[in-house]
Amino acid sequence: MGLIVRDNIPRETSTAYPVSLPILSLLKVTALVGGLACATLSVSNANEWSFVPYIDVSEQYTDNAFGSSSDEKSDFITTFDTGFKITGETLRTDLSLSYNISQDYYAHNHELDGYRQRFLGIGNIELVSDRFFVDSRITFTEETLSSAGATSATDRTQSSDRTQVFNGEVSPYYVHNFAGWALGIARYSYSETIFSEPNVGANSSNPSDSQSNEIQLDLTSGRRFTNLKWAFENGLISSEDEGGENFVHISSLVNGQVPLNRYFSFIGTMGYDDFDVDGIDDDAVSGLFGGAGVRFHPNSRTDFSVQVGHRFGDPVFDLDASYSPTSLDTLTASYRVSVQTAEQSLVDTDILDEQGELIRPNFTVADYVDDVTKSEMFIIRWNGSRRRNSYGLSGNLIKREFLSDNSDDLVLSLNANIGRQLTPRADLSLNTGFSEVLEGQTTADEDTTYTFGVTYQYSFGNGLAGTAAYNFLNRDSKSGGDLLENAITLSIRKTF
Repeated sequence: MGLIVRDNIPRETSTAYPVSLPILSLLKVTALVGGLACATLSVSNANEWSFVPYIDVSEQYTDNAFGSSSDEKSDFITTFDTGFKITGETLRTDLSLSYNISQDYYAHNHELDGYRQRFLGIGNIELVSDRFFVDSRITFTEETLSSAGATSATDRTQSSDRTQVFNGEVSPYYVHNFAGWALGIARYSYSETIFSEPNVGANSSNPSDSQSNEIQLDLTSGRRFTNLKWAFENGLISSEDEGGENFVHISSLVNGQVPLNRYFSFIGTMGYDDFDVDGIDDDAVSGLFGGAGVRFHPNSRTDFSVQVGHRFGDPVFDLDASYSPTSLDTLTASYRVSVQTAEQSLVDTDILDEQGELIRPNFTVADYVDDVTKSEMFIIRWNGSRRRNSYGLSGNLIKREFLSDNSDDLVLSLNANIGRQLTPRADLSLNTGFSEVLEGQTTADEDTTYTFGVTYQYSFGNGLAGTAAYNFLNRDSKSGGDLLENAITLSIRKTF
């Protein structure tokens, strides 16, 4: 079902579905993203931009250098890091970029020596005032896309099961205000996902590269509608992987919101899906859909909406909730049902945190499976701060049905963190995580993982900071791939 449009601001994330167009290469995608960055810099005021380079040296001890369940070997690892961050915001531009390259040297197991790279970027530029915009995002990271693969308590080169993941998206869109009665948005998006071998520890085989084209036409209620809110959304999405497998989804929906009183509003959705996907039963997920529900909005701190209906061949419901018990705390929750390709799941992964800072995308909450899935995802987040303390709690429950063979999996993930400013120069942070594959495609896929980390950081001034950290990893697997690791790291970083 569709979500109610609560304002008339163009959305960062689209929910419609695009059409097949000629495939662009990796170089073209990178050039488009780079072009946005150059255009952004050319129209910006230099005083509103920051360029922060840094270098970092660390020494780590681990008692399981290979991330192995049967051949645990300790080692010392020396790592040299360098990189930069670029951020900037003007009246018409918004850009964040970060790049890091790391070289790992093992004291004994030199076959693990190698480098890792990470490049993250997201930006928006307003080319024509209030009319024409371009969004872009790019990620290039090294990942273990299977929870059962070789892994480690810290980020470093590993012995196997690694792949480099490039994911880029460029999205120009046009906005038109129909005299306050309606707001129209026409958007085109192109995205591409490419897997390549890392410097060390390559997978025996990588998932298929793929590309998607999306066209989206939306019309939403304008400011003249003071009570009634409505939206009419239409889209096409077309994806193709390097094996020639095609995914096409055409969708059209209309939704509305009618206030019942100052606390409650009635919400409803109806529409039609048409899927044309190789290797699945299209009729099982295509057809008319609809739903109805209620939105509870008693004040600016509380907003809760739920819809119950039928879509993708089954009963479904959508949930959105946000609550701020204080000005320093935020609690959010959502529940979604979607049908998408594996590439689209990467495009939808957040690369910005709650403060708008770039973060490494979390691609491995559930294993990356190169298939079309019907996914049910429940997400809950709590973030807050008190004086010198900050804290957060998050949880994900993801159920996926793989439509090519009707197998499924169910993954639960919980994470918690707390930080405290001990002195104006010293900070202490703790984080812990738990994830469990409650149901796997096979019994061998089911495992439970526990993580814990504590980090102490001290600022010496003039951009020089030292860090001491301890990390713990414990994985229990039904396939016998149990893994245990302790790692201690000392590092020093100079920011210029």
